[in-house]
Amino acid sequence: MDARKRWSVRPEGSNWGDLGADDQIGRLNLVTPERRRNAAAEVREGLAFCLSLPLDCPRSPLNPRRFAPQLGFSTRGEKPVMN
Repeated sequence: MDARKRWSVRPEGSNWGDLGADDQIGRLNLVTPERRRNAAAEVREGLAFCLSLPLDCPRSPLNPRRFAPQLGFSTRGEKPVMN
């Protein structure tokens, strides 16, 4: 079965199904060893920095709509299910 037929309604610009019906990693398929070598060749200083914000940091200056995570549950029928 053509993977694209699986998605009869695809959002405009999506690649749903383009990489096969059994694909699990999507666009990560495009990160090949050659592309990783090319990216590593761009390194000049070897500096590292954190790209994440602390989870307990609601309302950061970068995104005022960010809230601290909350653990909760919903129900499926009569049974509670965790998210």
